[in-house]
Amino acid sequence: MMRNGETTRDEGERTTVDVAIVGAGVVGSALAYALSQLRCSTVVIEKAFDVGTAASARNSGVIHAGLNYAPGSLRARFCMRGRELLMAWCDELNVPYNVCGKLIVASCPEEIEGLERLLRMGETNGVPGMALLDSTAIEALQPGIRGAAALHVPSSGIVSPYAFTLAMAEEAAVNGVRFHLGRRAERIRATEDGAVVETDGGPVFARWVINAAGIHAGRLAQTMDPEAPDLYPCVGEYLILDKQAGESLSMSVYPAPPVGGAGLGVHLTPTTEGNVLLGPSDEYVEDPEEAACTAKIADRLLEEARTMWPGLPSHLVIGAYAGVRAKRTSPEEGGFGDFLIRRTPGAERVIHLIGIESPGLTAAPALAEHVVETILRVEEAFERTPASERVHRPWPVRFDDLPEDEKARRVAENPDHGDIICRCEGVTKAEFLHAVSNPLGVRTLSGIKYRCRATMGRCSGGYCLPRIVEILQEEYGWVPEDFTLRGPSSPSFVGSLLEDGHE
Repeated sequence: MMRNGETTRDEGERTTVDVAIVGAGVVGSALAYALSQLRCSTVVIEKAFDVGTAASARNSGVIHAGLNYAPGSLRARFCMRGRELLMAWCDELNVPYNVCGKLIVASCPEEIEGLERLLRMGETNGVPGMALLDSTAIEALQPGIRGAAALHVPSSGIVSPYAFTLAMAEEAAVNGVRFHLGRRAERIRATEDGAVVETDGGPVFARWVINAAGIHAGRLAQTMDPEAPDLYPCVGEYLILDKQAGESLSMSVYPAPPVGGAGLGVHLTPTTEGNVLLGPSDEYVEDPEEAACTAKIADRLLEEARTMWPGLPSHLVIGAYAGVRAKRTSPEEGGFGDFLIRRTPGAERVIHLIGIESPGLTAAPALAEHVVETILRVEEAFERTPASERVHRPWPVRFDDLPEDEKARRVAENPDHGDIICRCEGVTKAEFLHAVSNPLGVRTLSGIKYRCRATMGRCSGGYCLPRIVEILQEEYGWVPEDFTLRGPSSPSFVGSLLEDGHE
């Protein structure tokens, strides 16, 4: 039986769902969250073994204010509306965010003209409260940052990109949306009554298909639509600074935008968890799965960031990661292309979302709203599910952030709340078990990490990983082969040093 009035149809051995979403990044998860509030059957097809594992988790986590995008473009439009919706959805889902503001710094007088251009563009897009600051005002607002001038953007903010994506997906899952993880979409074909997504696990028939496959969206669109554009993978590397660095940085700090660059320059971004992110780089690559971190780029990130923060403490680097942007502009063109929402001629029930790079995180709720409210619900009679019939799964408040009396109450109620398994991040055994029992059924170490932050601290799992292994063996019966980082292709162990029963 389907939940919430879903309308799957059995046609012999074939089952057709109302909507199939390809890709479970932040855009696909936003679509799933929006569709879970309607009476329609929805499935999400994702090649990874968890949601939001690619660019959706590997970015700066910035809630963009909307000043970097050409007035009238889809990027500008969906950024402005997306910012409003993102914060509303975070409130609904209990995902923390912080409107901390941003400084865009000119390192020399020649770059001030670029700040003035951004100011005019932001004002046209409706960004509030911006102001140009001199060097004295920069130091007063954010001690330690140096520049000839800066543009202050108070409406910019930060959010955990993986927490937001996971919260939307899990809320969608408990309200009937089905997630097919570890299943790769190979092609899309139009049918008389919709389309079929051919996957390595068999076909998925749907009345509507939404292609939100990120860097693979262009390739997938081209399997049915030769006129769909190419996408160009561009890798951005980041460094993670310890929370001690976060005590000195209260807002994001960006350089004046590089002319023709593939990104917005190497910037400093505080996180909702207290760390500071440094990056990204912007290197075009051939392989869309290439997301390696290198010592050469790490050195460059530190060097460029020190032009704005001379006292940047490099000894506080505790980790690194890289993400791949889905760019519509080639290396020869540079710069940015606009978002593309394409309906294939002759297959109008297939919607392709192509080239959703920055500000994709901020724009995701608005993109979902647009597709659902101005396309699907205009052409279909999908009704809203009454709030009384919906299941709410809020993102959990971290135990470490609770008032002391509430901590004591929870420990008295359940001793697992008092068992700290990750000292760096203050993660309790109860939080860890809650992460393991997620509604998507994700059982990878990376999936557990993103849900509770165990192993994400300065020791990178040196203390907590043995406890994690012990708990998963004792309480869930895991054997060495069950431990993977992101799925079967990334085993964590190859066996045991001792045979069972021997010491």
